[in-house]
Amino acid sequence: MTADPNAHPMRPSTTPNAPAAHATLLRRLARPEALLVATFAAVALFGALRPAPLASEPARVATIDLEKAFNSLARYTAGQASLKSLSESLEAQAKAVETKVKDLEAELDSFAPGSDAQLAAMSQLQEAVGELRAVQQFAQAKLELERARLIRDTYIAIKDAARRHAEANGLDYIMLNDSLPEMDLASSQKTMAQISARRFIFATPKADVTEALVGMMNGEWTAGTAPSGAAAGGASGG
Repeated sequence: MTADPNAHPMRPSTTPNAPAAHATLLRRLARPEALLVATFAAVALFGALRPAPLASEPARVATIDLEKAFNSLARYTAGQASLKSLSESLEAQAKAVETKVKDLEAELDSFAPGSDAQLAAMSQLQEAVGELRAVQQFAQAKLELERARLIRDTYIAIKDAARRHAEANGLDYIMLNDSLPEMDLASSQKTMAQISARRFIFATPKADVTEALVGMMNGEWTAGTAPSGAAAGGASGG
């Protein structure tokens, strides 16, 4: 066959084959800026598809007047009565030794100066004075210990009752309302220290649960059903 002289000559194809095209695309996607754009796009898509978080419920908070609670509790009143009884017993012991000291002092004047009897009386007097001081120091330490125990045990009982009251009434916190007590105006420095130590500026009276708490605790105390973990704040004698 004779070739047509007017026909166009065959040109080599300039279109890249499929494997070469895929390789070029992968090289472009592997560039850092392309990966960064793809990452941001994925994050934006995930954020758009993720459901909005549910709004959390506000905490339910109540307050308590601690000083009022202490002074209104039957267990604290009973503890104070025990402390008074203990104080009277210790005071009677101290007075008995004090009387002994006074008797020895009076007897000392009846002996001749420098006599053996006077020396013996002076020795007895010194022993009695030492005994009196020991009794007085013991009484003071004993009373202070029992007073501290009464306060601690009553506070533990209030904490336990507050926990049970909160659980029964769906409360998250029962906080001490320290804005209620009066401030001591002894000096400007002490007044400022008291202000700085306080955490509450205002709390609505509607949030106060002192009466409910005291009522529950006094009812348990009268019925003898107070939890064993919250020991009664009575002072022990002896």
